[in-house]
Amino acid sequence: MIPRSALLLIAIPICCLASQTTSAQALDSLKDATDRWIQTRNRISKEKSQWITEKQLLEGSVDTLRSTQEILEENVAILEMQSQEIATAIKEAEFKVAQFEETNGIIETQVSVYEERIQKLAKRLPSPLIDKIAPLLRKIPKANGTKVPTPNRLQNVVAISTLIDEFNNDLTLAHTIKELEDGSVIEVRVLYWGLAGAYASNVDGSKAWVITPNEGEWQWTPATSPERQTAIKSLFDVYDKTIDPKLVSVPFTFQNEGGEK
Repeated sequence: MIPRSALLLIAIPICCLASQTTSAQALDSLKDATDRWIQTRNRISKEKSQWITEKQLLEGSVDTLRSTQEILEENVAILEMQSQEIATAIKEAEFKVAQFEETNGIIETQVSVYEERIQKLAKRLPSPLIDKIAPLLRKIPKANGTKVPTPNRLQNVVAISTLIDEFNNDLTLAHTIKELEDGSVIEVRVLYWGLAGAYASNVDGSKAWVITPNEGEWQWTPATSPERQTAIKSLFDVYDKTIDPKLVSVPFTFQNEGGEK
């Protein structure tokens, strides 16, 4: 049997051992808690730092967006103003186009009238003038032909009218071959006095004609008397400047569009 005193001695070391074990566990727990606290603090610090950085970035983005918004609002205001100006310009352009179309319709109608008159007049023009304006006459569009822009047609009408007017206000000398009644042919010169008429003569003046306007080929009337032949020959001499200028009395016949003399 173990004595009581011995049992007490054994119990004391066991209690001390148990106390030491509990203290070690407490220290370990405290260390773990401290580590977790430090980690938590570090994480909180890191999260806070990231949050501050992101906040600054967001604030910068907000400022940028606000600036962009202001710029866009200014641009919208400018575009609205420009849109109004464009709308006004479009209305003015549409008005001008409408006026142009109306004017173009009037001009087109008048051009058609002038083209018809020129084609009728061309039948009464002398050969030298017809040869000159023939390329322009071919440009006059036919009723069912290719559509020609009105400005081009107007330009063509003006060109033809100008050539006719120039011919009508000038003397024009031409050379042609004339067939005589006996079937022979001779070379003659023709002096056109505008569109009023013309005179023709051979080189020696032995043959002479008074030419009057007529639809188709102009009408040649022989100057049968020597006086008329001499007068027409003198007319060519004055024109050629082979004699001094002088008044020459030549026969003249007026014929209107109806063919009356």
